[in-house]
Amino acid sequence: MRRGVFCVVFAVSTTILMFFSLRTPAQSIPPPARIDTGDLFVIAQIHYGGGGDWYEDKTSMPRLQQRIAKEFGVTAAKDRKIMKLTDDDIYSFPILFMTGHGNVLFKPEEVVALRRYLDRGGFLWVSDDYGIDESLRREMRKVIPETGFVEIPFDNPIYNVPYKFPNGLPKIHEHAGGAPHGYGLYLDERMVVFYDFNTDIGDGLESPGIHKDPPEKQEQAFKMAVNIIYYALSH
Repeated sequence: MRRGVFCVVFAVSTTILMFFSLRTPAQSIPPPARIDTGDLFVIAQIHYGGGGDWYEDKTSMPRLQQRIAKEFGVTAAKDRKIMKLTDDDIYSFPILFMTGHGNVLFKPEEVVALRRYLDRGGFLWVSDDYGIDESLRREMRKVIPETGFVEIPFDNPIYNVPYKFPNGLPKIHEHAGGAPHGYGLYLDERMVVFYDFNTDIGDGLESPGIHKDPPEKQEQAFKMAVNIIYYALSH
């Protein structure tokens, strides 16, 4: 379990579900301890300061929250929660989601705020909506200058619990063509940022009429997203 502020904010004060049943054959695993069954489950989407059309994937987090509610047996929010990195209550959210196209730019105060959030136990999931790779890497070097993104091996739990992805990230959208890649940023051996590149898991979670992805692609995106959330809440 993560240390620091989140160990207090998300300490379980009500009865934790001991097990939850996945909709796959007879598999049960303990739920992440950082879900408090007394609160609505929310994944906050980040409104960052410049470029990158941060507001994309408008239906993705509400739909994922409802999938998490189904999988974990908890109560989740039905609406999208938008946060700025400098908001005082950012620490109430153990997971932040970020997306966009093109140029991403953090204001100086956002760099400081995001580093503080990650140092205190937070987790950031970035989904490339196509075109943010160069600017995201530049901006994250400001946040965590002592290390860089590393590719996540396929045997990592993020690809294996609760759903199995033996070849890593599923390919949802073509974008640049070729294989998708999952990258992580680590602090003290703890992954604090997961970045899906050249696949767009976030778009795969959108309402069916937006991108018209076939059901099997949407299901792959949802299963991978459940893995990301499970990892973030249990490591």
